[in-house]
Amino acid sequence: MKILISAIACNPYLGSENYIGWAAVQALARDHELWVLTGRRNVADLQRAHAEGLVPDRVHFVFAGQCSPWHPNRMLARMQTWREYQFFSKAILPVARELHAREKFDLVHHVTFATWRVASPLWQLGLPLVLGPIGGNTNVPWRMLPLLSPAAASFEILRNISNLLSQASPAVRAGARKAAQIFTPDAETAALMSRLRGSNRGVSLLCHAFFSEATIQAVSQHGHERSRAGPLRLFAGGNMIGTKGVALALAALARVKAAGVKFQYLLGASGPEMAHLRKLTARLGLQNEVQFREGLRGEAYHRELGASHIFLLPSLRESAGLTMMEAMLTGCVPVVADCGGPAQIVTDDCGYKIPVTSRKQMVEDMAKTIVSLDRNRDLILTKGKAAAARIATHFTEENYQQTINGVYRAVTQSR
Repeated sequence: MKILISAIACNPYLGSENYIGWAAVQALARDHELWVLTGRRNVADLQRAHAEGLVPDRVHFVFAGQCSPWHPNRMLARMQTWREYQFFSKAILPVARELHAREKFDLVHHVTFATWRVASPLWQLGLPLVLGPIGGNTNVPWRMLPLLSPAAASFEILRNISNLLSQASPAVRAGARKAAQIFTPDAETAALMSRLRGSNRGVSLLCHAFFSEATIQAVSQHGHERSRAGPLRLFAGGNMIGTKGVALALAALARVKAAGVKFQYLLGASGPEMAHLRKLTARLGLQNEVQFREGLRGEAYHRELGASHIFLLPSLRESAGLTMMEAMLTGCVPVVADCGGPAQIVTDDCGYKIPVTSRKQMVEDMAKTIVSLDRNRDLILTKGKAAAARIATHFTEENYQQTINGVYRAVTQSR
C-alpha cells in the first residue's frame, strides 16, 4: 500500500516520542511505501540518517511546520513543543492534499505525537484515517499534586484543565468520529475515545512502544541472575518530570529503611524535577541510599538495569514506559502505579501494580511490596524471568506489524 504517515517526532538519534515515530516508520516500511510528514526540527538528523543508510528506500520524508531554538528552561521548552505541534497540525493539511493528488494514497496514519488532545486534520483527505496509538487521558489526581514541585504541579493543573477543554473541541470530536480506527495504549484513553465517538467500535488497545528482535537481544544480554544477598538494588530512569511518581517512591523507601531493609535506589535520569527530588531525599534522610546519576546512558545504563532487582517508578501518567520495558527485558521486577500504559503492560505474574488511592495508602502498599521482595529473593528471580518473557513475546515489532496490517486491510476493504 501507499500510506501517508503523520509523525512530527521521528528521529533515530533521540528517545521518547522520536523513538516511537522512528520505530513505527521502520516497521511499517517493511510492507508498505511511506510518505512521512515530519517536523522541520528533524531535517539535519534525517539527512544524517540517509547518509548512514538508516532510511529504507520506501520511506520519503516531507517536512512541515516551523521550529526555533529550544528555550533553556526545561518547563518552557515542554510548552514550546506543544506550540510547535499545533503549528504543525495546521500546516500539514494543504501539504497532504498536494501529496495525495500526486501519489494517490490508500490511507493515512497518524503516529506522533501520541496524544488525543490536538486533533489531526487529515480525515479531511477523504481517506481512511488510523489514529495512534494515542494516549494522554491519564491524569495526575488533584490530591497528588502537593507531591510535585511548584512548577510541576502548575503544569499538571494546566494540563488537567486543557484535557477538559479539549474534550469540547469540535476538531477533536470530529477527528474521533471520522477516524476509521483508533488505537490507544491505555484503558483511560480508550474510554474517552469511545465516548467521543459514541461507540467503542473501532477503538482498541495497542502499545505504541515495541522492540525489534535485534533490540530485544541487545538489551536482554545485560540481564543475569540477581544476587540473593546484599542490599536490594532498585532503579528508575527516563525524563524525570513530577508525574513519574518518584516522590511517592522516596516516601515508601523511607518506610523500607525504617523496616531494616538495606537497599540502593539509583536514579539514572535527568529532568526538571531532579532538584526537587534531591531536596526530598535529604529531608527523608535517604542520602546514603539514593544515588543520582544524571549522565547515565548507553551500555552503562543497560548494565545498571541488569544488576538491579526492582524497577521502581510509580508514574501517575504514562502511556507506555520505554525505560520500564527495557528494565523488564533485563529481568527487573517492575513496581508501578496501576494506571495508564504500565497497567496494561505489567501483569501479576511479572510485577506489581500499586492501586492509585491516597498518597498514604500508595506509600504503604509500595513499602510492603518492596520489603516482601527483599525477604524473598527467589520471587524476584521468578518474576524477573516472567517480566523479560512478557516484553520479548508480546511487545515485538512483528506483533505491531501484524496488528497494524490487519487494520489497514480492514479499513481499506470497508472503504
